[in-house]
Amino acid sequence: MKLKIFIFRMMRYCVMPSIALALLFNASLSFAQVVPPPAARTVLPVQKRPNVLVIVVDDLAWPDVSTYGRKTVPTPNIDRIANRGVAFTSGYVAASVCSLSRAGLITGRMPQRFGLQYNIDDDANPDQGVPVTETFLAARLKERGYRTAAIGKWHLGSAPQYYPTKRGFDEFYGFLGGETMYADLDTPGIVTTRTKRGKSYKRGTAGETVTGPDATPVDNHTRYLTEDFTDKAVEYIDRNANDNQPFFLYLAYNAPHWPLQVEQRYYDRFANIDDPVRRTLVAMISELDDGIGRVLDALDNKGIRNDTMIVFVSDNGCPFQFGACDCSHPWGAGKFTYVEGGVRVPFLFSWPNGLHAKGLNDTPVSTLDIVPTVLKATSPNIPLPMALDGQDMIAALDRQPEDPSRTLVWGQAPVYAAREGRWKLWQDVDRHETELYDLETDAGELHDVSAEHPDITSRLAAQIDVWRNQLPPAMWSRRFARQYPVCTKKTTWVY
Repeated sequence: MKLKIFIFRMMRYCVMPSIALALLFNASLSFAQVVPPPAARTVLPVQKRPNVLVIVVDDLAWPDVSTYGRKTVPTPNIDRIANRGVAFTSGYVAASVCSLSRAGLITGRMPQRFGLQYNIDDDANPDQGVPVTETFLAARLKERGYRTAAIGKWHLGSAPQYYPTKRGFDEFYGFLGGETMYADLDTPGIVTTRTKRGKSYKRGTAGETVTGPDATPVDNHTRYLTEDFTDKAVEYIDRNANDNQPFFLYLAYNAPHWPLQVEQRYYDRFANIDDPVRRTLVAMISELDDGIGRVLDALDNKGIRNDTMIVFVSDNGCPFQFGACDCSHPWGAGKFTYVEGGVRVPFLFSWPNGLHAKGLNDTPVSTLDIVPTVLKATSPNIPLPMALDGQDMIAALDRQPEDPSRTLVWGQAPVYAAREGRWKLWQDVDRHETELYDLETDAGELHDVSAEHPDITSRLAAQIDVWRNQLPPAMWSRRFARQYPVCTKKTTWVY
């Protein structure tokens, strides 16, 4: 019945039934679900359009946020977001690596749809970036009268045509690449911990902090970068809080991404952790958490917390290769892979004046849902763009029953995966491997049950095929696809 409704709605837009069926699966994290009409939602009255704050952190694993019940890494300030909203236990990203994940979030479209199949390599290939034909959330909100700013890590293209102020942001303060130093190595009070990664410590051109429409360089090499970004976010909120014009702030911390650097005062907090690599990572998360606390305090101090929609999400899971991840939990690592630890991330949503929902919510959601949710909340009378791949999350936030037909599909050649309810299918097409896992009984994806459930395996594999066969060619080739360990299993890493 829902399939008929979907095809009927597509035909209203002059879409042939056969094409409508293809569109049903044509998404990196596509959802075979009809979004409930606005009348079915239980949204609280909102007197004015909300401010929007999207906080993206870097390589933070699901178990390393204490709101989910594990207290190995205390994150009391991040937990404050969940305490006034929801914490999705099945929150997913569009891909398990930085650029693709961020591109999916900021466009609301699967990155593979526009040829972004592999990570942007900034300094080596400065012309790589998200095509200028793609519309960012900032541009859509600016059209709706919002002030817009991006602070922190960009990693969506470092060439002039990809610069944030060319993509809808009024202001930018941050670095354009994928990684950078938090402070110079000889900065007093900074602990730098070496890892197994044999890579030199340097900023590179794309790692330099710049600001303004002309990318003016900033001399902040001795200022710990997480603190610097927090200062700028607080300043932006203070400057824009009392204006009648709402704001959109995209705050993209690079913490706790490599290199492992932290202020000594935070490193000293965790003397109980013997491993210096893990200790430094936990200290970085703690400093990040305190920074987010300062941002929340700024909203409270200006009296706008209730009128501000906040999304908090990590771009992907923890990178296993550094030896800093918590492998005592099945989702403790997985960056570059399509095991759950690579794509299932901490995902929090809060809007006190706009939503009833609070607490843990197990409905699967995607970062592709952020754009349509924000657009619907800020401009409820404007139809959503047809090209978006996500959906409005209001129904999930208000605990409406989950649609069992919702299917999540994603991947980077040669690896693809799909989740439908309790079932997770994983494929490496180059190795001719197809595996099925029951996530309810096997969260670590250790026991392949494809032979016991051939019908489920075939159905999910067919959905992957429909999506995969419609993708355009990749804009550039991948660097590698190899089998490596991730905690307790081996899987294919793609980069």
